[in-house]
Amino acid sequence: MKRSDIAAYGVFCGIDVGKTGHYMVVLDHDGDKPLLSGSVAQDEAAIREALTKAGDIGGRMLVTVDQYGAFGSLTVAVAKDMGLDVAHLSPRKFKQVAEIYGEDKTDAKDAFIIADASRSMPRHIELVGERPEIMAEIKVLTSCRDDTVRERTRCYNRLHDLLHRACPALDKVLSKQKLHNGLEICLVERYGGPQGLKRAGKTRVAKWAGSLKYCKTRGPKLAETVFEALSKQTVTLPATTVIEAQAKKVAKRIIELEVEEKELDAELERLSEQMVEVEILRSIPGVGRVFGATIAAEIGDISRFADAHHLASYAGVAPVKKESSTIKKSRKRKGGNRRLKNAFVQSAVIAAFREGSAEETYYKKKIAEGKTHQQACLALARRRVEVVYAMLTNGTYYEPLPVAA
Repeated sequence: MKRSDIAAYGVFCGIDVGKTGHYMVVLDHDGDKPLLSGSVAQDEAAIREALTKAGDIGGRMLVTVDQYGAFGSLTVAVAKDMGLDVAHLSPRKFKQVAEIYGEDKTDAKDAFIIADASRSMPRHIELVGERPEIMAEIKVLTSCRDDTVRERTRCYNRLHDLLHRACPALDKVLSKQKLHNGLEICLVERYGGPQGLKRAGKTRVAKWAGSLKYCKTRGPKLAETVFEALSKQTVTLPATTVIEAQAKKVAKRIIELEVEEKELDAELERLSEQMVEVEILRSIPGVGRVFGATIAAEIGDISRFADAHHLASYAGVAPVKKESSTIKKSRKRKGGNRRLKNAFVQSAVIAAFREGSAEETYYKKKIAEGKTHQQACLALARRRVEVVYAMLTNGTYYEPLPVAA
């Protein structure tokens, strides 16, 4: 914010956000003695009461917090509902400002620093608008999408196990990625397994499969292949009836999860259009709608990272050095933001297998140096962090880096 923007406010409320409670300090435009201070519970009624008391002091009030997401989301929501302007002092900028006030650290002092910085150093704070809400929504959606994908993977594994128990030959026909096709999963959802298919008969199954959209030719061919596999097994394996009933349920759940994922992707697309960072990130090879939204939301304000190395450490893709006298080596970092790390690594893997790309050349270079596939992908992800940091800092689109870089 600019100093001219601050002139419109007469009261400055600084809130040091905590998990179970906050500390609030209220200052006027000139005095150093708090007009109001005290602890506030992490409760809507308590927050509303405290902000009402602060507002009664007189003058237009600016509420400044050190966290507008996670623990601070309730405070921000209540303040906005009351029609108050809310600003944010990022952790990195708070650390810079706090050095001026000495080394002591208490909740009361932190709240005072936040309030005082908002009136005397407005360049360090930013108004909380719609952007944080969009980022919060994207985080929720990407988290739900991750859960959906994981559950679908578990269901696929479970379904393969059930089909193998009922008829190994049928499981072989629907092995690996074949079961991920719409026709195959619908076949299992409708008939369950060998008994259900045999009761229906090849003619009826072929007619049904051919009636599905885009399956006029492939449907009857699949029915022919399936019944050829069933003819190789003349015995009925134990618990086949129960297995087929469960297979139908699991297949139905997989179809439901596919629909859920598409709905989540559509919502992510809608929200991504409102964030310029996602558009910038999607210019990077391997970064699509989901990875772009995930990276943008998990990073948030790029200015909170001093440089690309800090961002790499936060993402968990920077190696940890271990040196002592004659020993010099590095190991994989165990911490970091796992969702952000996954987005960096998975997008790097996709780009590495695009023929003729700079990422493919870099990946092959690392493999030639003796790196494993995982190490090469991590190295590419670390290199990608440099690119993302520069792009978001400068607001520029992707340009391939030289291979030797």
